[in-house]
Amino acid sequence: MDRLDKNERGRDRSGTDEEHPVEGIPVMGAGHITSREQLIGMLGEAAEVEHTLMCTYLYAAFSLKTEEADGLTARQLDAVRRWRASIIRVAVEEMSHLAIVANLSVAVGGPAHFNRLNFPIAPGPLPAAMCVRLARFTPDTLQHFIFLERPLDSDEPDGEGFGGDRDYERGPLPETQLMPVTYDYETVGELYDTIVRSLETLQERYGAGHLFVGDKSRQVGPDITPLPGLMTICNLDDARQAVEIIKEQGEGADHHTDNSHFDRFCKIRSEWRDLLADDPDFIPARPVADNPVMRRPPTPDGKVWITHHDAAQVLDLANALYVQQLRLLSQAFGRPETGPGDPYEKRVLVNAATDLMHAMTPAAEALTTYPAHDGADCHAGMSFAMVRGLAPLPMGTEWQVLNCRFNELVEGGAAMRGLHPKVDRSLDMLEGVAQTFARHVAIICGADAERAA
Repeated sequence: MDRLDKNERGRDRSGTDEEHPVEGIPVMGAGHITSREQLIGMLGEAAEVEHTLMCTYLYAAFSLKTEEADGLTARQLDAVRRWRASIIRVAVEEMSHLAIVANLSVAVGGPAHFNRLNFPIAPGPLPAAMCVRLARFTPDTLQHFIFLERPLDSDEPDGEGFGGDRDYERGPLPETQLMPVTYDYETVGELYDTIVRSLETLQERYGAGHLFVGDKSRQVGPDITPLPGLMTICNLDDARQAVEIIKEQGEGADHHTDNSHFDRFCKIRSEWRDLLADDPDFIPARPVADNPVMRRPPTPDGKVWITHHDAAQVLDLANALYVQQLRLLSQAFGRPETGPGDPYEKRVLVNAATDLMHAMTPAAEALTTYPAHDGADCHAGMSFAMVRGLAPLPMGTEWQVLNCRFNELVEGGAAMRGLHPKVDRSLDMLEGVAQTFARHVAIICGADAERAA
């Protein structure tokens, strides 16, 4: 997100005395959230921010050269492998942030939100100056990551080419705004500060017992998965703590902290500069395409259609595994415990989603070794394609539906055996996840049958 100059933009986000474009309609200042519906909408946007950041970080990590056959020196290869591990750890923490936001939404009576738009995302659905696209690991991509994760006291610029291609603002909101829309903000930290202020305001309006109405057992906590910093949320103090975890780990902290996302990306930049001083021709990533897509794009500018036969198959597999992960997570969040203190079914869903992420990774990395299309000077990459809806499947049939989908993935993947050693590894892992899930489904459906009898 570009650092907006308030003087140049002609408006101060902290005030409430701006004039609305429609004469006579007063407008509200930043953070003026007046209803639960608006809060849930803002949490949905926060979820999409975390989700998109996770995908962009993984895309850059998958583009890195990590094999001895990639032609790097021993020192370069060691560095790049460490960078990949560091970036993937950051992506895992973004997944934790997404889960925290999901818990917060459930806590105030809303749904977990896992939907997002396909890449690249035009200005508007997310902060106007936030450039959201998939890009290989380059100096400008790394600088973009540093910019996104910068603390409030940083003056780091955005990476070249990531500043957005048009001057667009969402504009001010009227005080009587009923639709759950949000305004522009300069940093992700500002978004989370607004969420906390909104919770405080709404608790004063509704009372704590009428704001935090969600059943705690419908959240996913550290007893289910060891995501770093994950916590359940029952009240305003919990919510404040959860937001501080997100800000300190990643985006928008008040100041620089060691081992934050910002700190880790800065360390990669420093080491990369040292390596370039020794070898100016050092390139740590494959020439992976920006914004790959699975289908012919109606607006092709800035996108690369993956048509190479083998690459298209592997892209289909990687995206299908990704969507199945989201299906599983959507089923887990908002789901009540099987019984008091019994999160068995929730744990089955989350564990399967986590295992699928590991299974997806080798296929996504193999994809970067294929040309995007015949004669292309760039390689393929995973597009993280979305489906139209990720609403939870109806309880009572979801186990059969999810199990059936696992079977389809295994059967469809069999035709890709032998394409690439990493694809074979993904398929082996997929089969293991599917078999484990099927065993749990047999137990769950058997128990349900006994209860029904």
